Amino acid sequence: MGETQEPAFRKFVVRTPGKLILTGEHAVVYGKLALAASVDLTTEMYLTLHTDRHGSSSFLVCLEDLKFECSLPLAELQISNAGTAPNLDLELLDKLKSLIASRIPAGTNHTVQMSLLALCFLYCSIVGNSDASFELRVKSTIPIGAGLGSSAAFSVGSSAVFHLLHHHLSSQGVFVPDLDVINSWAFQCEKMFHATPSGIDNAVCTYGGVVKYKKAVIGSVSIPEARILLVNTGVGRQTKLLVEAVRQKRNDFTAIMDPILDSIDQISCKMAEIVQLPPDSNFSAIQELLSTNHWLLASMGVSHPSLDEIHRLARAHGQAGKLTGAGGGGLAYVWLNPNCSDDQVNALQQQLTLSNFTCWPTRLGVKGVQIEELRN
Repeated sequence: MGETQEPAFRKFVVRTPGKLILTGEHAVVYGKLALAASVDLTTEMYLTLHTDRHGSSSFLVCLEDLKFECSLPLAELQISNAGTAPNLDLELLDKLKSLIASRIPAGTNHTVQMSLLALCFLYCSIVGNSDASFELRVKSTIPIGAGLGSSAAFSVGSSAVFHLLHHHLSSQGVFVPDLDVINSWAFQCEKMFHATPSGIDNAVCTYGGVVKYKKAVIGSVSIPEARILLVNTGVGRQTKLLVEAVRQKRNDFTAIMDPILDSIDQISCKMAEIVQLPPDSNFSAIQELLSTNHWLLASMGVSHPSLDEIHRLARAHGQAGKLTGAGGGGLAYVWLNPNCSDDQVNALQQQLTLSNFTCWPTRLGVKGVQIEELRN
């Protein structure tokens, strides 16, 4: 009997959920409480590791939703920062930006450039070097720039991929992911995308569930079955610019802005209590809290006419709605009255559709990042 031959490659998939901030966006950047949940939208990363280590090694990346593919010789990525604690090495980033610019066409989509930068940064920081080629194919059902954590899911998934890759290049044992470490490196990538993120997005995508966040995850919340509609305005916006605008407004009008941030903090605290009550008894309070949170965010300059219209339509149909995420467009969500009928929900959805919004139901509190080896 001959020895069992090692397969020429191994395949894995890393699945990471999106996130929905229920209350506390923007205020969370200043150390206030926010309530957030993972949702059943997913970024999937398919890693193929070639076990044949002859010849020059390369990293093939395919960003399916952005219709982009390129191959990078790993010899050019031997700019190792491996073994250090999670940090954003600016010197490394500058070198990688120059390398990427030399390997991709001029005028390449900014999101593509940032995605490649994050992937190369994590490879150099976590793996350091490899004599085995690998491929990474990325696809997602999370809309980009809508407030559902597309960059965070990408960052968390990428961090998990390179920790997985590092393990299999250096060990034969079973990979046991360290979620805290995965989350820490994902946070460094979020800094690339958003400059001064709070860390809530990557934390929710990493750990899943419904969490209370105040500079870090400080607890979880058990929400009885809640019916949620996500509503996409179709209006694009940049989180980084909105966060910076709020920061500037707070610097200019501190005595006005700080009480608003404190009020949002109190809304999150109250919401964390109320959502755990029986659904039949808490909806009117949820409706008032979400409405107040929406208008406080609007007073900070981060709403949009489309978001205000979604809030109005939800209220007119007896439901609770507010913007979510950075605002300025993107998404809102509607928390449905547990006692409303299917006909009432359909009527609201029809009105939202007639107003040129896209809406769909979602589940809250799904599992965080998951890793699976594909045997076939």
